[in-house]
This record gives sequence, structure tokens and C-alpha cells, in this order.
Amino acid sequence: MIPFIKIGTIFLALILFLRFKLNLSLAIFLLTVYTVILFRVNAGVALGAAGKILIEDRTIRLGIIIVMVLFVADVLKARKMYDKLISSLNTMVRDRRIVALVAPAIVGFLPMPGGALVSAPLVDVSTKKMNLKPEFSTFLNFWFRHVWEYVWPVYAGLLIFHEYSGIPLKTIILYQTPFTLLNIATGLIVVSLYFKKHKIMRDKPKDTGSFSRTFTDFFEGVWPIFLVILLFFILSIPLHLSLTLVALVVILVKRVTPKEIARIFFSKAVIKTLILIGMVMVFQGIIQVSDAFGVLSTMAVPRGMIVLFCFLVAFSMGFLTGVNTSFIILSYPILQPLLQTLPETGALYMSIYVYVIGFAGILASPVHLCLVLTNEYFKSSLYKVYRYLAPPVAVLSIVSTVLVLVL
Repeated sequence: MIPFIKIGTIFLALILFLRFKLNLSLAIFLLTVYTVILFRVNAGVALGAAGKILIEDRTIRLGIIIVMVLFVADVLKARKMYDKLISSLNTMVRDRRIVALVAPAIVGFLPMPGGALVSAPLVDVSTKKMNLKPEFSTFLNFWFRHVWEYVWPVYAGLLIFHEYSGIPLKTIILYQTPFTLLNIATGLIVVSLYFKKHKIMRDKPKDTGSFSRTFTDFFEGVWPIFLVILLFFILSIPLHLSLTLVALVVILVKRVTPKEIARIFFSKAVIKTLILIGMVMVFQGIIQVSDAFGVLSTMAVPRGMIVLFCFLVAFSMGFLTGVNTSFIILSYPILQPLLQTLPETGALYMSIYVYVIGFAGILASPVHLCLVLTNEYFKSSLYKVYRYLAPPVAVLSIVSTVLVLVL
């Protein structure tokens, strides 16, 4: 039980750091130092492992991917391409109820902090005549904004999970697609029951423009997404290269100046993210060189105990941080030595479970930025929002847990 106790103290230290709202990079650094001391890792070995992992191909690829995603998102926002995308939906979709679902889902393809605020105004306008409860509007906008994060490969959390686990990205997407479908289905059930209970019928919006103008505005907002799909999914170009090509096309098409490029690449957000990624990769390297974790491979740990431990760590980290990248960064390196003791197929299923159950924690988190901002926008009671949010999160947690226990 000593390895579990040691891992438990790392977990508790992590909770303590988060409780006192320590900068995440600093928290990971302190956690790395604590791990070196706890497992008595030789200082020279620790420094060697840190240096090696920082120059590995996977670390460099991940850095390129993250920077390109942040760059493209910044340019799209600055050029108001998001605004054109959203305004076109009201004309293309002739049912305000559907617009209220589609808008957050489309904006969900565009990863950005607090992105739910982009779709919230459209949900508000589309549902104004329906007299929805503020709490339901909050749920509707928040839930459908996040249905793609299991499968859409421009989300940093998914990319970090791919690099940490070593599972091919297309395999992750294949196995996690059912959970995207499950979230869409449970969300639709909640929405349908609400509309039926309150007798909300179709409300057709006025035509606000020509079809050609509407299609042009819509395409203006989504063509970078289509280009990623073409390059990565169809042409099988590695993701870091695909996103670099997309960034270059965006620069040319949108005539991004060298000054703008420099501003984005050397912005505080990009630098902080790269430092965080570097610290995370170093932490993972230290975890892997700790001989104490080798004891796990000789322990006969019941499958139920592994599932319980994964649930507690992943869900708690998701719930405490409310950030996809943070929960992967914090929980997966702790759980990885345990997962490596499983057969190949079992490790795959359990790794997918860690992501899914951690994301369930994120969806339930009261500190999730999108939930906080949407709740503030609609002036709703967060406590009452959970009346709509809790059932689909519970279904996601139960279904994923049952599947990992029986497969």
C-alpha cells in the first residue's frame, strides 16, 4: 500500500496548492520537487530526465500545436469571424429552438477560454419570446458548447491526453465519439422535456439577409475548421503540421501583419501556456523515473479498486479546476504508473475512462469559466442550474463507469 499512500500525498499536495490558488505552473514545479524528494530521485537523474523530456519530439510537437491553436483563435476573434458565423445562423436555421442548440455547438468547435459567452447572446435573442427560465438558458448554452471536447483535436486537453497516454489521436476520437453522442442525446432529452412541459413551440425568426450573404458569413467563420478536417482527417498530415499550414493560410488570407504575428506569439497567454506545458512534461518525466512506482507492476490490484481510484482522482481534479487541460495535467501523470500495470487493452479502456470521468467533473464544476460566465450573463441561480445539469452528468458518469467495469 506504500505506493498508493505516496501517490495519495501527491494528490493531497495538489489539492492544497489549488485550494490556495497557486499559479498552476508554480504548483506543478513544487509538485515535481516534492516527488523528487518523496521518491528519493537522484538530483542528477532528475535534471537529466527534465532536460531530455523538454527536447523530445512529442514535447516540441505539443508546443507547436498549442501555439498554433492560440494563434489562429486570436486572429479569428480579432477579425470578427466568430461574429459573422453566429449572425449567419439566425438566417440559415428557421427555428429559434434549434438555433439555441446549434449556436453553442458550432462555437464549441472554436476553442477559447470562456467561449460560451460568444454564443450566449445568440441563445438569448433566439429564445427571448420563449420566456425560458434563466437557469435553463444557462444549461442550454453551457451544455451544447462542450459536446465536442471528447473528439475535436484542436482542444489542448485532448492533445495533452494524446501525448501523455501515447494512444493514437484517431483511436482516442474513435473510442470517445460515443460519449459525444451520449452528451448530445442526454442534452436533447433535457431540452425536449423542458419544451414539452412549458409548451414551447417553433418560433420562426425573420429573414435577415440573402442566402448568398448568409452562406458567405457562415463559411467565413468555419473555413479554418474545414481546413483542419481536410489536412488532418482526410490527408492524414500530422496535426502539428496541419495546424501550422492553417495558421499560414490564415496569415495570408487575413493579411496578418508581422507586428500582429509577433504580438500573438510573444503574448503573455502563449508564454504562460508554453511554460505550463514544459513544467507538466518535466513532472511526467520525474514520475516515470521514480523507481518507487515500479512496485505497482508487482501488485495485484483489483480492477474495481483501480476504477475507484481513477474516478476519485480524475473527477476530483476536473471538479476542482474546471479546466480540461488542468485536469489532464494534474491527474494523468499520477494515474499513469497504475494504468501501465494493466494489459494493453485494459490500459486503453482505463485511459479513456480517466478522460471521460475527468471531463464529467469539469462539466459539474462550479468554477468552470464557461459555466460561471454563462450563469452571470443570464443572471441565473447556479444552484438551480444543477437541476438541469446534474442528470446528464450523472448519466455520463454511470455509463462510463459501467462500461469500464464490464469491458
